[in-house]
Amino acid sequence: METEEALNATTFQTYVYLVKVGKPIGPRDVMRGANLSSPSVAYRNLQKLVDLGLVVKDNYGNYVVKEKVGLKGYVWVGKTLMPSFAIFGFIFIGILITELAVLIPHLIVGAGIEESFWLLMVLTIVTASIFLVQALRFKRKPQNINT
Repeated sequence: METEEALNATTFQTYVYLVKVGKPIGPRDVMRGANLSSPSVAYRNLQKLVDLGLVVKDNYGNYVVKEKVGLKGYVWVGKTLMPSFAIFGFIFIGILITELAVLIPHLIVGAGIEESFWLLMVLTIVTASIFLVQALRFKRKPQNINT
C-alpha cells in the first residue's frame, strides 16, 4: 500500500461511516448509513478500502475497519472526525472565555482596563472566527490519508 493515496468523496464518506459504526456491517447498511446511491457504489468503495488495507471483510461478507488512520487536515476525536481548524478555533474560544472571566470583574468594580487588553480580546475574537469559518469551509473530502 502506498503511504499517500487519494480518496474520493464517497470512499471517504464510507470510511468515516465504518469508523463511526465500529462493528462489522454489510454493503446495504453502508449504502443507507453513508447516504450512497446504490449497493454497488457501497461495494466499490468498500473494495477500495479493502485494497488500501483500511478495512477487512469477514467470513460473513461484512466489513469492519482494520485500522483507523490519520487523515490530512482532520483529527479523530473518539469516533468523530473534525477538521483541524475547528480544534484551533475551540482553543481560541477557550482563551476568549478566560479573557472574559478576567474582564467582567474589572467592569463590575469599575477598575481601569488597559488598551492592550482590549486589543488582545479583539485579536482572540478575530483568530477564533477565522479558524471556525475555515473549519466550516473545509471540504469533507480529504486530500490524502496518512498511514
